[in-house]
This record gives sequence, C-alpha cells and structure tokens, in this order.
Amino acid sequence: MKCRKYGHCRIEIFFHERITRHGKCVSRACDVTRCIEKHNLVKEAQMKHNQANRAPLPGVRMTEVFGFQVPTSDYYLHRGHAWAVLEDTGLVRVGMDDFSQKVLGPAEKVKIPPVGALYYQDHICMALFRQGKKASYLAPVDGPIAAINPKVLDTPRLIHDDPYGEGWLYKVEPTNLRRNLDNLFSGEGNVEWIFQESHRLMNFMETEVGVTVPDGGAFVDDVFGQYPELGWRPLVRGFLLTTLSQGWQKRSAGAGLERGL
Repeated sequence: MKCRKYGHCRIEIFFHERITRHGKCVSRACDVTRCIEKHNLVKEAQMKHNQANRAPLPGVRMTEVFGFQVPTSDYYLHRGHAWAVLEDTGLVRVGMDDFSQKVLGPAEKVKIPPVGALYYQDHICMALFRQGKKASYLAPVDGPIAAINPKVLDTPRLIHDDPYGEGWLYKVEPTNLRRNLDNLFSGEGNVEWIFQESHRLMNFMETEVGVTVPDGGAFVDDVFGQYPELGWRPLVRGFLLTTLSQGWQKRSAGAGLERGL
C-alpha cells in the first residue's frame, strides 16, 4: 500500500475494536502522519496474518560477511545485535542476529519478557544463558510485548540455528517506530556495520589470543566455545551492550520497568 505523499510502501497497521481500522505511513521520508483509511490495507493485513508466525519473511535477501549472515532487506539491526522486522499485522518481530549467535554459540536457556511488559529502545529486555553465564540484549524498539515465541523457550538452540527465522524471540506493539528506526541500521547499512564489527572482533581476538582471520576467510561458528580465553563478559560488554546509557537505570525505574533480565 503506497503512501499518498511519497509513494513508498512502508505502512504500519493499526487495529482497534471501537474505531475504524486504518494505517499510517511510518517512513522516515514523511514529515507528517498520513492516514490511509480502509482500501485494501486491512484486507491485505488480514490475509497475511496467518503467516505472521512463519519465518523468514518471503523475499528476504542475505549477504555473508566473514561467515556471518546479514539481512539486506526488511530487517533492521540494532547496535546491540538484536534485530527488528515490521510485520503486516502492525507488530514488530524481534530476535538476535547471526553475528552474536556465532560469537557466543548456542544458548542453553533464554529469558524473554512477559506479554504486556513495556520496554524502550536500548533497554535490557532479553537474555540468553550458556554454561551458567548470561548475555543480556537491548530492545531495538519501544513498546509493550504483544507475543512471545514459545518454541525458543523449549528449544533455545533455535536462536543459534535459525536466528532470522524460527528463532525469533518476541513481538512488540511499536509506540515510537519512526524515531526508533532512525537509530537502527537497514539495507546495505547492515552489511557495512557487520563488516566493521567483524574487524573489531578480529582485532580483539588477535590482541587477546593471537588468532587472526585470513583475508577472505570466515570466523568459526561459536567463537567463545573455540576460544574461551577471550572471556564471556568482555564479549558481551564489547559487542552487545555498547549503547547502554548511564541513565538507563534511572529511566527504567521511573517507568516501572523490569530489571530482572
């Protein structure tokens, strides 16, 4: 469905029992909110609703960067290595990217926020556990949790084996989407950023354990498992929590948010 102002197709769907269903453009190109009432927007969303839990989304393009799978369409990447993708239902699906999964290895346990809990971008909202160690991840977008993926609670390894598909973590009802998307990578920006992160990881590994990745080579899967001397905490702090602001605890306390993750 095209925006009347710019012709682009990124539309957020809203449903409410007591009001007319409608959509509004959330592209960063728009200076104002443009509502598009009725038309085929709701019908298209309803037709695709049954496919909302299937992944990956059709037509998603992937690029490999030093062995890491990087989406170049639909998916937005957060600096804390979570991802977000807009669904036709108006919800945003969230997960952990392939980079973090290949660095930390397969999880033995995962913790997801409960439905209804409210989180903000850059707020710690989920965590995975391995060998008694915890890695916390930051939320890529604002909003209350609308659904969780029970499959990953039963089989946490799905997050590692299929991070952009069956390994998704939760869905959120976005409340500040346009501004949140401005802070995320997308398209070819995903590739450029993972390229930079890969070089940071190379430098870290060479400094700490003297391991180098040859030109044109690829990182081994489960970097931590292969080189535990790198340390779990330095990897988590260096790559997952880089955007955690000092004011987060004050902000979360004021909003009555959970701190248990």
